Amino acid sequence: MFSYVQCDKITVDALCKSKLEKLYLLYMQHKFNLLGSGFVKVNYKLRAKGIHGKRYISLCMARYERIAYKKLHYNKVMGIYEPINWFLDYKSGFFFNPVKYCTVRKCQKIIGKYEGVDIKCPWELGRFYHFVQLSVLAISDVKYRESIILEFKNEIIDFIVMNPVGKTVQWATPMDVSIRIVNLLLSYDILHQLDKNNYLDSEFKNNFHKLIEVSLKFVIDRLEYSGKGCGSNHYLSNIVGIIFAAAYLPDSPRYNAYLVFGVQELIEQVKKQFYLEGGHFEGSTSYHRLSAEFVIYATALVYGVLKTKKRNAFLDYKFEALERLKRLKCQKYNLKTKEFFPQWYIDRIYNMGVFTKTILKENNEIVQIGDNDSGRLIKLTPMGIGSDDISLDHRTLISEIAGIFNTSYFDKEVTEIPLEHCMVSTLAAGKKVEGNIANTKLVQYGIYIGNSLRYIKETVVYKEFPKSINLLENIEINYYKDFGILVFKGKRLFLNMVIDTAGSKEFPGHTHNDKLSIEVMIDGKYITRDSGGYIYTADSYIRDKFRSVKAHNTIHVREYEQNIFTEIFGMQVRTKATLVYCSKNRIIGRVKYADIEHIREIQITNNAVVVKDYANRQFSVGFTNKIYSTEYGRIERSRKRGGKYDS
Repeated sequence: MFSYVQCDKITVDALCKSKLEKLYLLYMQHKFNLLGSGFVKVNYKLRAKGIHGKRYISLCMARYERIAYKKLHYNKVMGIYEPINWFLDYKSGFFFNPVKYCTVRKCQKIIGKYEGVDIKCPWELGRFYHFVQLSVLAISDVKYRESIILEFKNEIIDFIVMNPVGKTVQWATPMDVSIRIVNLLLSYDILHQLDKNNYLDSEFKNNFHKLIEVSLKFVIDRLEYSGKGCGSNHYLSNIVGIIFAAAYLPDSPRYNAYLVFGVQELIEQVKKQFYLEGGHFEGSTSYHRLSAEFVIYATALVYGVLKTKKRNAFLDYKFEALERLKRLKCQKYNLKTKEFFPQWYIDRIYNMGVFTKTILKENNEIVQIGDNDSGRLIKLTPMGIGSDDISLDHRTLISEIAGIFNTSYFDKEVTEIPLEHCMVSTLAAGKKVEGNIANTKLVQYGIYIGNSLRYIKETVVYKEFPKSINLLENIEINYYKDFGILVFKGKRLFLNMVIDTAGSKEFPGHTHNDKLSIEVMIDGKYITRDSGGYIYTADSYIRDKFRSVKAHNTIHVREYEQNIFTEIFGMQVRTKATLVYCSKNRIIGRVKYADIEHIREIQITNNAVVVKDYANRQFSVGFTNKIYSTEYGRIERSRKRGGKYDS
């Protein structure tokens, strides 16, 4: 296999190392905190706490534990090793019995069938996020290396013998297989270099090589492409999995053709899925990070490939090796330029980072818009205190994107979060490019000529006695017209207004009914905030509650919804929302849906934020969510102070 990570280029600062050491102690016990589960030991003896009153118990898990031990003994697992339960929803306790759920179709049919059951739980574990973190810890401190290498070997053997290709829940979706490919290859790349005692012997290497090969074929055969001109974040993940597998596997006509296909599709999907201004077309700030991570890591790896003999794949690839995949109509890259990728492509990546930096608040959390399933391609720096992680802290993405750019614009995030920058930089073999920033800044926008709507409510969202530093100090306004948000950001004030994030009529399933909703933070404290997304298929009723109009800081007209929910990820788009007027002191937006018309006017003064809502029907309005979710599977409650709820 090829190698792209230069271990001596990876820097792990003292704070990050301390957090990774805490995670090491938990991971080595097979304790994982995934999708809001808290740290639980995922074995065959686990008795789950249950979720929303639903708790499942499987009597056959003990038998599978015996099977696992027998297979691991036969396959020469080293040292004392307790098998991981790859088939368990560790929150509800539901066991995806490999006999019953033995095909991709049977696994997918269960989605949403049983209350409280979340198939994402075993999928999340099977992505192997934990091993890239353990691998960089092994780089930073020699005393951890042997135990981490042995644990890696044992877990991979465990996974292979218990999960025949396409026969268990771990093979139910190409997206998760794709993400697993990336995490396993990066971990192997690092640990193979550190393996001075040859624990990862030729037999293991052959088995690992075969796992990557069959995973690549699995993804190739099941590409999650809509066929309507554009894929979603799922298809983007498939492309990244293909690029990583084809880049790491030895030279061959087939793998080289797959690599070229992957790069061509990557360029095409970036053009279709990301706006010129940098935001992702699915209208979710958390899915923006996920999709941007797919792009930045794949791009960095391609630059690394160009520094090896595998570069020749881009000169001489064979169409016939692509099998049933579509022929490459035109070559989107250019080996004769130093950038290789088109400049518009590089600019889009740069603006992915600028977009994230713009929506980052004083507390280092992004404004939460749309769904959040805590999805990542790679997890490196833990962003919380101790072993916790903060899903809304997206400085990691900014640091990653900075890894291929000649710019000082992201220096603050790189200084604070250096590990991600190092990883991307080493994958790219030190390659640096120049990006051009999109013009999203506003001074004034539009003209407002009034309205004749009958019903009016005025809400003082925030008011204080005048201070020496007013709310409008150093205010900058950014309007992401295509993504559909307006951001006011200054020394004291952060204000975001959702205009319309359902711009993609084909993939609106991760957006919420939040048009003209606002999120306000002053002096680092929340005044209003978005309620988040919480969960998906485990409880469709609660899923819809969190994406409904009433969960957001906009008006509520009886039981009217802005867009109509058609299924767990379906939405019939019927809103038409626009930014009517904007200046430093005033924002006006309009939305229409069904027979409802709503105009929202926000007035910002030196010491107050006042909202005036106008509508053609009677309505109620609220600006405080008593319950909210900051990551998938986790609910928090606002604290009540002085008769008001404080987030």
